[in-house]
Amino acid sequence: MTDRIPALKREEEVPRTRRGRKLLRILIALFIIVLIVLFFRSPLSKISEIRITGMEYLRKEEVANALGVAPGDSFFIPSIGQLKKKVSSLKPIESVKIIKKFPGVISVEVKEYSQVAVQLTADGKVFAVLSNGLSLPMPDGSLLDKPILSGWKPEDPNLIALCGVLSGLPSYLLADLSEIHPDPSVSYPNRIKLFTRSRFEVVTTVEKLKDKISYISDIVQNREPGKIIMLEADTYLPYSAENVTDASQGANKLKEKDSTQ
Repeated sequence: MTDRIPALKREEEVPRTRRGRKLLRILIALFIIVLIVLFFRSPLSKISEIRITGMEYLRKEEVANALGVAPGDSFFIPSIGQLKKKVSSLKPIESVKIIKKFPGVISVEVKEYSQVAVQLTADGKVFAVLSNGLSLPMPDGSLLDKPILSGWKPEDPNLIALCGVLSGLPSYLLADLSEIHPDPSVSYPNRIKLFTRSRFEVVTTVEKLKDKISYISDIVQNREPGKIIMLEADTYLPYSAENVTDASQGANKLKEKDSTQ
């Protein structure tokens, strides 16, 4: 008895419709790839314009150089985060906002540190002192309505701390300060002396100025000009009382001199 050889199964034929769909997907993918390549080679993928605003002390060219891109470069590379990091490396800049507007426009809005004081050089040049302690040439036409810093060394850490404190003062009080210079002592190495346009003289320290400023404000607005000392204890002496004391002391000295003759 002979064994029967089982019949081989026929491979199922792929339907033509399925093969057609697969071919269509491949064609669509190739078409999309070609479009992407053409797009990145077209002017639509390039930077057409860079708008930079918000500068007062920096020049537009300085910000543009820090960006590191120019019209004609890729619109998508570098990323916004990378561009922000580059621009933020400029010392006068406190923050930066960058927006990409398709097609091809990059808007850069910078915010510089605020001006808190003024410095005068020996040759008569005027510099703006920013809240981070940086000194830059004063732009033409700017108002000199900030206190003048005299006698400070650029590397003095108390200068940077002072600028940070000044940035938090009310604008009306900051405008009233006419001059600030260091006045260190053994007990208070960061002691400062301030003069106001309302004719007050204030002695305090850099670190105490922020906490004592409300006391200065109250006296400036409600008392006659005089001397204010804000160290461990707060004292106020009007110039009129000081003149009376000096006059009485002078009279006493005169009496002593007459009695010895």
